[in-house]
Amino acid sequence: MSANPATDFVQPSTSARARAYPWYLGTVSAAGLLALVLVTASADWGSVGRSPWEYALFVVFILLGELMPIRIARRGNDDAVTVSTAFAFAALLAFGAGPAIAAYSGASVVFDVVNRSPAARLAFNAGQYALSLAAAAWVLGLTHELPYAAETIPSHLLVIFGAAALSFLVNTVLAGAAPALRRGAGVLSYLRRDLGFQLLTSGLLLAISPVIVIAADASLALVPLLFLPTVAVYMAGRQSLISEYHASHDVLTGLPNRLLLHDRLEHDLALARRDGTALCVMILDLDDFKDVNDTLGHLHGDLLLQAIGPRLREVLRETDTLARLGGDEFAIVLPGVSGLEDAITVSAKITEALERPFTAAGMWLDVRTSIGIACFPEDGEDVGILLRHADVALYKAKSSKSAWEVYSADEDEHTRERLALAAQLRRGIANGELELHYQPKFSLPAGELREVEGLVRWRHPQLGLLAPDTFIPLAEQTGLISPLTERVLDEALRQARSWHDVGFDIRVSVNLSTRNLVDRGLATTLQGLLGKWRLGASALQLEITESALIDEARRATTALEALSSLGIRLAIDDFGTGYSSLTYLKRLPVSEIKIDRSFVANMLTSREDAVIVRSTIELARNLGLETTAEGVEEESTCRQLTAWGCDFAQGFFLGRPVKGSDVIREADRGRFVRDSAVEAGRENPTQAEDTPLLAAVRSGAGRPTDRSAGGTARPVRRTEGP
Repeated sequence: MSANPATDFVQPSTSARARAYPWYLGTVSAAGLLALVLVTASADWGSVGRSPWEYALFVVFILLGELMPIRIARRGNDDAVTVSTAFAFAALLAFGAGPAIAAYSGASVVFDVVNRSPAARLAFNAGQYALSLAAAAWVLGLTHELPYAAETIPSHLLVIFGAAALSFLVNTVLAGAAPALRRGAGVLSYLRRDLGFQLLTSGLLLAISPVIVIAADASLALVPLLFLPTVAVYMAGRQSLISEYHASHDVLTGLPNRLLLHDRLEHDLALARRDGTALCVMILDLDDFKDVNDTLGHLHGDLLLQAIGPRLREVLRETDTLARLGGDEFAIVLPGVSGLEDAITVSAKITEALERPFTAAGMWLDVRTSIGIACFPEDGEDVGILLRHADVALYKAKSSKSAWEVYSADEDEHTRERLALAAQLRRGIANGELELHYQPKFSLPAGELREVEGLVRWRHPQLGLLAPDTFIPLAEQTGLISPLTERVLDEALRQARSWHDVGFDIRVSVNLSTRNLVDRGLATTLQGLLGKWRLGASALQLEITESALIDEARRATTALEALSSLGIRLAIDDFGTGYSSLTYLKRLPVSEIKIDRSFVANMLTSREDAVIVRSTIELARNLGLETTAEGVEEESTCRQLTAWGCDFAQGFFLGRPVKGSDVIREADRGRFVRDSAVEAGRENPTQAEDTPLLAAVRSGAGRPTDRSAGGTARPVRRTEGP
């Protein structure tokens, strides 16, 4: 076993062990050089003179063994298992300490020179080889003077194996302590983890050494034959290590996989707890990677993923772990950092590094990434929690369209309680615990009730009536949005059929989520539900948020065209928040634009919001679309909307959501009527701002608004930046 002290870790720990590292390297190198000089100078080289060809053959196989190492990356280190060990120990038995140490250390020097290893590594490896064989020579010399004659070997096997064990132990301890000290890890704990691996490789090879000596004494021709089983051991070990490597590394990128990530993170956490240092975990994925696969094919996608690792490595230390979790998702462990500020700095460097275009099969590709960050000990103290919290932060970064986000417990929706709520939601959908409340939408300026919007609530057995923002995002995350939407549509159409049977013909509107738009069976489901309740397609309107249309532009257009072909009326909800282009808007088969409440609520006090509302109304009119203003909560807002030509209004001032059984009763209690000043408002908009155009006939219409009573059935909308 050889160590790689020069390249194992770039930035060592500042602990006392790490400060001892250079002293350790120097001490082992100096002691080994001293042993080499003393033993070779005082050795009796007569055995070599008597059997020069045998010694030369041993030297050749020692050198071949050194030049044919089994390389394997383990815990961030470059380990090498060599078959030279068996022939070096055989040379010790056959020729004594001086010739054996000279051959073994010399072969090590040749290997390091060929591989251009740093001087520190060359001296250390030669020194540890000299010390390990010197220790074995001391044990062997206790009972019999070296060298051992071939015929005496069987009677001294116990001592020989004892010497081999000591040689193995010295070599393993000296080589294993170097990376442990470099990283500031506990030497004993590091060696315990390494002992089994070394025993099954280098340790077992020593058992063949006595056989090599006996065979060489019988005939030199047998020595090459003995090298063959050694090579077989080499190949079997190599294949075993390759299998172990593949079990812990991603096949496509060669990066550590989730299994090895857990192992390294456990180790780094143990060091962080002991030294009282911080550690940060980052999870990142590539934005719009699916588009690369869909547009260019999986070959280009794989080439891009293979290029990500080297690019990220440019900004990471060798002590940092970079792993691929699957798909386009990667994880990074930053041990020994000062805190969150270091992780943010690394995130900025990663973002900058990935901004440089990638080339895949001759094509240039732009890559953006989202990063979630969680730090020990603030955000968790074990592997599972840190990875989960980093994943939560990643989800937040993607939803907010930001380059990176830090985990915040206040914004963590992925709690055990929510997991339990998801299971309860599944049962609630099946048990009919969802119910719809209906909010009226009135025409302007006549005040006629034309439509109601179905707003879903969950009548939870223990928690009571839950608003949609409590469970709709959960339904989207857990795949329950499709059965939930089907249940809502079924109930809305059932209620519409009930109203129709008593002569109350009114259209009902239902919100769809982004997930619904990519559901290929939606059109078929709607067709079946309309047939089930014997209703025409005109009885239903579907509302889709503008942000959903932008997120799933291509598939959304296809889905909307399929729905429109059924005769179902379509509306864009929350218009103004998604930054859609006019070119895209005019291609959509929609009939109505619903102006987001955030603009309507402030349009009388904010010039910018007023411009947005008025411009949207004029835009819709020019495109042949109707407009509805959401969130109308003041009479003066109604007057101004009417003056600007808005077609419909909806809000608490006009009518609160009520149960389906109460809609007709509320409609019978009164409706909005045309005021005598309506026409004046149409003709003179400036005068209309101070002239009441609508009057609520039913009592209580003008009472203060209770915002907590409302809500919508659409998923929680995340405002997205340009």
